[in-house]
Amino acid sequence: MMTIYRLQLDKDYIAEVQKATQASDKFGIEPTHGVFGSAEWWAHIRDGTLPVHHLKGTIASVHMGSMNDWPEFTLRTENGEEFTWSRYANCPEFAELYTVGRGIELDYIVQRHRATSFGPGTHVRIPIEIRVEENFVGDGKSRGQERPPMETRAQART
Repeated sequence: MMTIYRLQLDKDYIAEVQKATQASDKFGIEPTHGVFGSAEWWAHIRDGTLPVHHLKGTIASVHMGSMNDWPEFTLRTENGEEFTWSRYANCPEFAELYTVGRGIELDYIVQRHRATSFGPGTHVRIPIEIRVEENFVGDGKSRGQERPPMETRAQART
């Protein structure tokens, strides 16, 4: 498997979430394990107090979500469960590897949104690492797309 996304390398995204969380108590992620992306937060992941969940399967679809302006993919597990995720990649070349039928593994954590962000008890799944099958030969038709520029991603989250 080839790693195409590591949250630790996505400094802009971490900064965006930290800014939203620290600017107001009405938006962002509840800092239950420290500030998102901080050394304290990563320590909670390492010691298991912020559990890491794992999904393994294949890419079932590659599509545009939201208002047809947000690159997403659907992961289908071996038991047929489907989960839709944003297409994260640490570089544009890696974004091209989101192709239908390719094996994929995703590690993520679950964090609680602030109650006023999306309603009480709302959670968000945050990928911390995504890996894809390296030697995959697909049909060449179901290619991924690069993530939108930062300003577009920020607008999509508001």
